Amino acid sequence: MSTIRTRPADVTDADAVFLLLQGFATSYHPRRAAFDRNYEQLLSVMTYDSTDLLVAEDDGKVIGYALAARFLVLYANGPVTELQELMVDPAQRGRGVGRALVNAIIERARAAGAVEVTVPTRRARDYYVKLGFAETATFLKLPLS
Repeated sequence: MSTIRTRPADVTDADAVFLLLQGFATSYHPRRAAFDRNYEQLLSVMTYDSTDLLVAEDDGKVIGYALAARFLVLYANGPVTELQELMVDPAQRGRGVGRALVNAIIERARAAGAVEVTVPTRRARDYYVKLGFAETATFLKLPLS
């Protein structure tokens, strides 16, 4: 029987995370050189408790990842954790991998003193509503490059 476990990502997970990222980014085109630079930086800022980059694994194989950032805001009266990326290998969906990653992000947010977890999404709205999230805002973006 296989067991799904979540843990902080490390350098050995880069290839698996990049492969998953390619399936996540439908309106972006991930470039490996930029990914490598950014992945290394994300791993280093996890030390300061402002970022959570987690992987889910089954029998030692990475099958999903989640990336969240924590920042202080005035309107919520404290730090907010924003779940930016959640991706599960399509062949592994329906097994609770995404839920395990979201729950791990929530627990890390609580432990870090965050007052809420937000998720900017359009495609996965119904998924997050099922997990107890409430729709509160529309996100807009302005590309700078």
